[in-house]
Amino acid sequence: MMRRQILMASAALALVSASPAFAQQVSPAEAQSIQQRLTRYLPQEMIDAGLVTVRAATSFYELRFDPAVFLDKAKSGAVAIEGLKPMTAYLRPLPEGTYRIEANESLDIKGAVTLGEEKNAFSYVIDSMKLDGVYDPEILYFTSADWTTGRLAFSSSSPRESTTASFGETAIRTVAEKKGADALDISSTGVMKAFAQTITGGETGRVEIGADAVDIDVSMDGARYKVLQDFVFFVLDNMHKEKLEPAEAKQLMGLLRASLPVFDNLTEKIRASNVTVGTEQGSFGAEAVTYDLSMNGIAHSTRFGFGFGVEKPKLPAGLLPAAYEGVLPEKATFGLAVADLDLAGAVNYLVDHADFTKSEPLTEAQNAELGRIVLPNGAMTVEFEDVSAVSPVYDVHLSGRMTVYPDDKERRSADVTITMRDFDKTVAYLQKNSATVPEFAQASFGLLMMKGLARDAGDGAQAWDLTVGEDGKMLVNGRPLPFQQ
Repeated sequence: MMRRQILMASAALALVSASPAFAQQVSPAEAQSIQQRLTRYLPQEMIDAGLVTVRAATSFYELRFDPAVFLDKAKSGAVAIEGLKPMTAYLRPLPEGTYRIEANESLDIKGAVTLGEEKNAFSYVIDSMKLDGVYDPEILYFTSADWTTGRLAFSSSSPRESTTASFGETAIRTVAEKKGADALDISSTGVMKAFAQTITGGETGRVEIGADAVDIDVSMDGARYKVLQDFVFFVLDNMHKEKLEPAEAKQLMGLLRASLPVFDNLTEKIRASNVTVGTEQGSFGAEAVTYDLSMNGIAHSTRFGFGFGVEKPKLPAGLLPAAYEGVLPEKATFGLAVADLDLAGAVNYLVDHADFTKSEPLTEAQNAELGRIVLPNGAMTVEFEDVSAVSPVYDVHLSGRMTVYPDDKERRSADVTITMRDFDKTVAYLQKNSATVPEFAQASFGLLMMKGLARDAGDGAQAWDLTVGEDGKMLVNGRPLPFQQ
């Protein structure tokens, strides 16, 4: 919900002006001008009904958004909503040409959607939601903004399933800084506290999910804001057309090419603390669950990485036999990246060959060529960034690269390194519990065979450099396996 509020507010404010600065004297004429910019892409009937209005006060502008207009104009008996009310923000001109924007609202709506004989009910409640930020009309974004909410709750129900979810206090801060003539560095950090969700019904029965806090850290470096503004306004100006005129298509091609690489780096990190998942089988949990992604823009060598992690996972008592308790990791990570994607090459090919004056800009053969460009030589390279599992009785890490060919399932190669610490402790644990778990005896025997092929990685660790060629032959630390043909 908070992310939706941010996106809605940003989208609305982005339409206020495309000029470098507002007039700083508050006046009814300027209020009318702002309102016209905000409503430029709205149907006239919604403008007349007062969906968005701007009024000049003594030292600020009052921006009013009335969502009930949407419902009134839809005139659909399938949707019924109660509690909609106008929302207001205040824009105060600042000497440097920016605007101080403040809002303090609450939300409490209930509704239902009827589809045939089935009725689905929903509700949204936000005790308070506040915005305090500085908006720069040159970049069409906030140079700084603080978004906070009190308790936030959502519910939905259908004849088959019901869901309730809530957060406690939420606080998100956004900062944008100009870098060069046409680029921005944008960052958002925040925390959403006391998350709780309950799902009842369906195939899983009753599931309860909770977390003490969800921390968010997102940044985008080198965002090409000026050309992206031009691109967005071009799309808005032409979205009603079935096809473009030749001059318009040429303009679109130029905007696409000029936008590359769109941004230099994007990173997103999310960490949920003290996570619990209650099911009919018992209560699962973890001290922390993490998620992250990264990307270096739409480039000739784009790299897209993503990862998951869990710290101190907990299982219901008795779910695992005692002998397996030592096998459960205290910390596990799974971080991969797909590298060497030629996304910029694909965009350039699109610019050179697409004909947007037609309903189908590319032929079937050209669409296939786009796919070949994205994967140079038909190869997809997967990098293992941080794949690991650590417990009191083992410590295993994997890194390296693997190349696969989606159009040739039999063709692949890999060059990875497995590093293992506490080797003797791992073998001793498996042997100690082999009477209870016969598979442990086989595992310990296999590890002892592997130890004979290991190299000393220092600090008490063993390592195996594994190389797999496209012919299927494997080398371990530069030597072929003894049993290979």
